[in-house]
Amino acid sequence: MSALEAPPPATTSPSSAAHAKGAVAGYPCEHCGGKTRFLPGTEALQCVFCQALMPIARGAVPVSESDFEQALRARASMPLETLTVGAREIECKTCGARSVVTEQALRCAFCDATVVVEVPPGDAIVMPGSVLPFAKTGSEAQAALTRWIDGLWFAPFRLRRRAKTLAIDGIYLPFWTFDTQTHTAYHGQRGDYYYVSVSYRDAQGRSQTRQERRTAWRPASGEVAVAFDDTLVCASRSVPQRFATKLEPWDLAALAPFDGRYLAGFIAERYAIDLAEGFAVAETMMEPGIRAAIRSDIGGDEQQIADMEVRYAARTYKHVLLPLWLSAFRFRDRVYRIMVNARTGEVTGERPYSALKILLAVVIGLGVVGGCIFIWGRSQGRW
Repeated sequence: MSALEAPPPATTSPSSAAHAKGAVAGYPCEHCGGKTRFLPGTEALQCVFCQALMPIARGAVPVSESDFEQALRARASMPLETLTVGAREIECKTCGARSVVTEQALRCAFCDATVVVEVPPGDAIVMPGSVLPFAKTGSEAQAALTRWIDGLWFAPFRLRRRAKTLAIDGIYLPFWTFDTQTHTAYHGQRGDYYYVSVSYRDAQGRSQTRQERRTAWRPASGEVAVAFDDTLVCASRSVPQRFATKLEPWDLAALAPFDGRYLAGFIAERYAIDLAEGFAVAETMMEPGIRAAIRSDIGGDEQQIADMEVRYAARTYKHVLLPLWLSAFRFRDRVYRIMVNARTGEVTGERPYSALKILLAVVIGLGVVGGCIFIWGRSQGRW
């Protein structure tokens, strides 16, 4: 069972729960004063002592976009302590990941290192505007992770045996989403195919004619408008972008207005890619769509784009926290990470390979090929 899941029905007495009340730094239970954690798949906190549920009432203010230009000017930010009750920031001295926790952290969730230190309150952060609550429990994520490892070809036997005991952490990963209207002026060329008859002589010396394709090029220029909605940029440096992309799609329509209670019992990584840098990443993600629109506008059979000048208007953003279960483990002195989308159960990550299994597969393959050659040779009477 994950350390972030609610335990089985408690045997703790009301008096012992009340005794623990003084140590509760988060959202105490309304019934016994004990520690509570967000229960995945619900809209409620659950007490780890008496199992009571405390519903999280969504506010009347809906999830909305924020003005990008205004945010850059104002640098609107708030102290980290306002993120959630009992928030503490820790930093891994091995990989540098900075995370916000509500419980004691003995190891880094991103690299499995045991050297983590609490960071004193410092610079303010841009507060998340919305959060996608956990839907999959730690047990469901553990099962998905085990199935994923079992399905890996050439996975080491030791990894398969360890799969069911790998530590798994519930983490909210920071993302930016960007909306914008683009207007792009371009210059290029349009290529149209035409065919000409070409005479040649065949191998017998006879005169023949064939059609050859040629391309007629002419200058092209114009302007295209392309709108982008919810271009998603991972604001973490601890999880490679290629893995964050593989966890998509996210059901962003289910985003809830941010409430610190969703973070109770979980880890929230602090963004490492700020708002301005995040939009620069989004620009590279938008470029293929803009180029496709230009090619469509040029028309013809082929297109060449010489230059393009993109202008962005009506830029808005959201700072969102998206949930995943993460298992970081060391295997033969290297750190591997496996991630589970905590909404869909989609699994992606890194994996080690077994040199022994690969060698055996090569030997068996060579044996099969050799056997086929031998059987063919016997059938041909060659030996």
